[in-house]
Amino acid sequence: MINYVAPMLWTGVSQIFEADGSLRDIIVREISDPDWDKLISLSLRLGNVSYHCDGEDAVLPTSAAELLGDKEHAHCMKVNLGGPVVNAHFFSSEEIELDLDPREIGTQAALDKVLVFCSELSLTLERDVAITEESSPEAKLLYYSFQQRSWQIASH
Repeated sequence: MINYVAPMLWTGVSQIFEADGSLRDIIVREISDPDWDKLISLSLRLGNVSYHCDGEDAVLPTSAAELLGDKEHAHCMKVNLGGPVVNAHFFSSEEIELDLDPREIGTQAALDKVLVFCSELSLTLERDVAITEESSPEAKLLYYSFQQRSWQIASH
């Protein structure tokens, strides 16, 4: 598969990942349960995946619908991209929200791993993907345009 990552240099975006005590979120909107299944498949292909239910190691269910429908437990799928770790918590079937710790993105190589994961997610789901401030989906920092097949720094 071809990665459509436009040159995004660490020196140009390092301020976005400055450690400030908060996480960064990866947001994909207007999705459905089958899109969550695609996220799980992509994660298994691109990273080392572990799953935790209520903080305990567990076997990742084969269907995201099972996780999305179970509001009595806390779910977390961790995707280790070979340095940075992306976490999925299965909060909503209408929106994928992943989080990552900016302290894990301090080099060009780490940035590239996150950007490749996000661009592959965009291409798989045929949706734009945004990296935002924690719990602020409207506060886009970077976004990948599915139509343009490129990364852009959000202007504030």
